[in-house]
Amino acid sequence: MTVFHYINGGRILMHLEERINEKKWTLLNRKLIEGSHAGNIYRIEALDDKKRKRNYIYKEFERDRNNEIVIYEQLSNLISPYSKLVEIWDSFPQAILMHDLKSPLKNTFEKASLKKKRKLIEHILQRLSVLHTSRFDVESEDLPKHQITSEWQNWCIHQLKKLITQQQWAKTEWIETIEYAYDQLDLTNYKVKCPLVITHGDPHLENIFESDDQIYFIDWEWTAVGSPLRDITILLQDVYEPELIQFVIHSYHSLLELRNLNILEKDYRKDFDFLYIDHTTMMLAWEIEKYFQGYTNVKSIMRIAEFKMKEIKRIMKEEIIIESKKPN
Repeated sequence: MTVFHYINGGRILMHLEERINEKKWTLLNRKLIEGSHAGNIYRIEALDDKKRKRNYIYKEFERDRNNEIVIYEQLSNLISPYSKLVEIWDSFPQAILMHDLKSPLKNTFEKASLKKKRKLIEHILQRLSVLHTSRFDVESEDLPKHQITSEWQNWCIHQLKKLITQQQWAKTEWIETIEYAYDQLDLTNYKVKCPLVITHGDPHLENIFESDDQIYFIDWEWTAVGSPLRDITILLQDVYEPELIQFVIHSYHSLLELRNLNILEKDYRKDFDFLYIDHTTMMLAWEIEKYFQGYTNVKSIMRIAEFKMKEIKRIMKEEIIIESKKPN
């Protein structure tokens, strides 16, 4: 039996009930998860074939945002320990079913004490260090290689221009700062210094969950070969305490060394600085978009924008100092 749902006045054809029935399960409840998603996501409750009541997430992909299906199929053995995936449907409409891990860590993190935040970060870093040092031949798999481009710079400048026309507190100098950073550091031509590893590609705290004392990641759409600092600088986009940022920078280098991935300090730091600027620019654009869509209030976007611009300026200053100390 096919189920039809009406969302924003449009009819969306769903195969959810049909697929559940094929598994010889019984669909008990379903609820659309609101938000900005690449497709439609439902929280469902079902009785499995052994009459056990379980909670799952059913994610149906848009036609042009289905790369996650390809990644799951290509890297199923590698991703399996970090995911709670139950099933993949490659036929139209492409979809996945995974265990419901409840609330993302971002909700817990934002309300936690500094001590608790540090503990959560440590747990995530340990998990990422295992992924980044997994036995994976980066040359054997047909995966994209992450490269800084002008995409986030252009998007952020576009978003800032819109924000400036709406809010008097938004500063024109922010655009100048981002343009200067990309131009001065020649970011789009940067080649990472660290060894290439498999990276999740989008491990911000809304994509990270803790269940049974273990860390799990969702949304592997942007998985690619790249510097391990790619994931770390994205993780930091939900961190607004300078001491925690410094803790992550130093502790992750040590974690990689413990797992025999030895990286020169200067190479590690260079990758961090360049990727951090690019990803901070990216996340600022996304946070502004969430504000435009009504998911973030004025007070929050003011705090976020001020902090992220301050971070870009800080990294730029550090890089200029480093360059000035190099022998002629």
